[in-house]
Amino acid sequence: MAKTGTKKSDTPIEILAAPRVDRRVVRTRAAIMGAGQRLFGARNFDGVTIDDIVESADVAKGSFYNHFEDKQSLADAIVELVQSDCEREVSMINTGVTDPATRMARAMVGLVRYSREHPDRYRAMVNLTKRADVAAPINAGVRHDIEIGLAAGQYHSITIEGGVLVAFGMIAYTIDYLSNTQVSKSPQAITQEMAFMLLRALGVRSPKAKSVSQSVVTELLGEHTA
Repeated sequence: MAKTGTKKSDTPIEILAAPRVDRRVVRTRAAIMGAGQRLFGARNFDGVTIDDIVESADVAKGSFYNHFEDKQSLADAIVELVQSDCEREVSMINTGVTDPATRMARAMVGLVRYSREHPDRYRAMVNLTKRADVAAPINAGVRHDIEIGLAAGQYHSITIEGGVLVAFGMIAYTIDYLSNTQVSKSPQAITQEMAFMLLRALGVRSPKAKSVSQSVVTELLGEHTA
């Protein structure tokens, strides 16, 4: 008489156990990455030890080395993760947008929004990132937008390198100011003013810079009282 059902022995034990092992591995790596983001967000690279990381992640020290070669490899993974996140964020909010000034303002405001939604993650990237490299592949998008703005006649009297550095500097300072200062204005008002100043620094005429910064902040950060 034929037996119905499936015997436990039909499936190897290692296959049955694999999903549980995979989930544990994923959780451990996520815990280490999360701890790294919190600690590197609060301190510089030299101020964080592997002991600090495993204690914060609540994992064994040996587990750390199952995932990362050393502290630097963890730092590199965090920077890569956050840079990819930021690149994806800017790409997403600029999908279908062709106007150079609008793209630049949306990039700035989008990164401000990201830094407020993921403060530890963003601060960790800032603390771990060395001097800005204008030629780095991850900066290809902003270089391209500066080129398009110059070609379209919206940006004036700047070089591509100068434009990229201005964008980097003003975005970074705006985020730092909003993160570390007790401000009297709303974050939306400050971001709008800085987006306006960024566009003006790139050579965009005042009326356009004002209307673009206003509409972009309202869309991405919400209404505010100036």
